[in-house]
Amino acid sequence: MIFSFYTLKEIAKELFSNKVNLFFMLLALIISLTALNTIYSLGASAKKQILDALANVQFGKDAMLIIAGGGRIIGLTTTRRDTLKLEDVEELERLDFVKLASPMSRETLEVSYKDVAEKMRVEGVFPNFTLANNWYPILGRFVNEKDLRIFAKVCVIGADIPQKFNVPASELIGKKIKINKEFFEIVGVLEPKASFGHYRRDERILLPFTTAQRRVFNKDYIDGVKLLFKEGTDIKFAENKIREILRKRHKLSGPDPDDFRLITPELAISIFTKTVKTINFFLLVIGVISLIISGVIIMNLMYANIEEKAPIIALRIALGATPQNILTHYLIMSLIIALISGIIGWILSMILMQIISLFTPLKPLFSWVTFLISFGFAAATSIIFSLLPAIRATKIEPSLLLKSL
Repeated sequence: MIFSFYTLKEIAKELFSNKVNLFFMLLALIISLTALNTIYSLGASAKKQILDALANVQFGKDAMLIIAGGGRIIGLTTTRRDTLKLEDVEELERLDFVKLASPMSRETLEVSYKDVAEKMRVEGVFPNFTLANNWYPILGRFVNEKDLRIFAKVCVIGADIPQKFNVPASELIGKKIKINKEFFEIVGVLEPKASFGHYRRDERILLPFTTAQRRVFNKDYIDGVKLLFKEGTDIKFAENKIREILRKRHKLSGPDPDDFRLITPELAISIFTKTVKTINFFLLVIGVISLIISGVIIMNLMYANIEEKAPIIALRIALGATPQNILTHYLIMSLIIALISGIIGWILSMILMQIISLFTPLKPLFSWVTFLISFGFAAATSIIFSLLPAIRATKIEPSLLLKSL
């Protein structure tokens, strides 16, 4: 008889006796948890998309990108940009752990076709560009060795460029576009590739390296080189060795800063996810603040519920319920609130992610770990902010029964 009110049936009966209070307690947590789950899912999805994109362009654990010019990875260079040469690449190719080296040069130039003109990224590349970047034509062909030898005025265009020119891709093969006042024949259209940053990969135009250097850019240095390493290469060792070679070739002494930048897979991931992490941090702070506000709402509504049920609590105490019994009763009630809120919040966050996926490349990611963490947040918030009202309930005097008669 004494412990009958501890049954879940009795707890649920009390919880649902004031549906307005219950609704607002659930609503407060559901909103916060939906926001937190959605933020986490967006961040996890963005990271997965970035990792997939890097893998898609052959930038896994056995790759490195060397960019001309020293300084920060993103932003203006702080040194000369004309010191990285093909001779440097030839030296690096002799390293026993280097499987492939693909140099490139690039500029942003005006490209026109008929009455359409636009600034685009133009790159000079070697035939091994396709292997280095896992990027192949879906129409026509790629740059070949003969193109390099004869300085051929041909080009391969990105997948989005036909749309910019308002012409089907198949109709552009064999047509000529104007780059820097010279005409180039389109010999191939590349497959679509995901990209990050200001210059989309699918909006680039690739020329034979020799043609680009002599006929278009008029320069004798390169802007970067993609390296692929043999399987099992120690990236840190490779990074140190390459830095040592380039500094020696560029005659850089101890205090002189590097006039090149080495981008490893880990660094690439950190660069691409830095903005996402920053945004997620601020959103998570907002979510946590929202969770605290939810907790305060739950606390006040729990106080109101206990005030309303004070005579019943007094009766339970009079019948022999201990303070621990009363405390357990209300903490179990708070756990039920957390469980309901956690499930509903999770479902709503997945629905919200599905809606977001219709307008962005981000896809909803389900994880039991995330669900359990979400429920843990809900349970912690509900229990912590229900604790004071529950303690207050344990101090209700049985004499209150006389006043309620």
